[in-house]
Amino acid sequence: MDWFAEHKQWGPVILRTFFGVAFLIAALDKILSFGMAKGMFEGLFGTSLGAPALYLAILIELAGGLMLLLNWHAACAARVLSVFILVALVKTWQIGSATNAIGMLRELLVMNTGGGNTAVNFAYLAGLLNLGFAECETCKGKKRR
Repeated sequence: MDWFAEHKQWGPVILRTFFGVAFLIAALDKILSFGMAKGMFEGLFGTSLGAPALYLAILIELAGGLMLLLNWHAACAARVLSVFILVALVKTWQIGSATNAIGMLRELLVMNTGGGNTAVNFAYLAGLLNLGFAECETCKGKKRR
């Protein structure tokens, strides 16, 4: 366990790398299966907001993923991605699919019984908030006084 204590600085690097790759893949998946993604977004946001929301999601995922991977304003990118994931969590969480409070907590924290990505989005939110509270390496010397 001493090895982990001696290498704490790798924690944010690991989170940034995994999240950066995940968001880039999510954006590319939306681009490569655009018709399906558009249908899904129209189902979530309606026909008038579906396509604009999809374009915005692709932009946020591409830019945020690259920013995390390059460690360029990574804390700011993590904050924006946190809001993005919070919207996804709220829009995809199927509260009615759980029959009781334990089932609802299971849906949120453990598995996706309702068909959404609730537990995954919840885990992403936790990791992104962790990065969002970290100090941005790029901005360290540029703090406002």
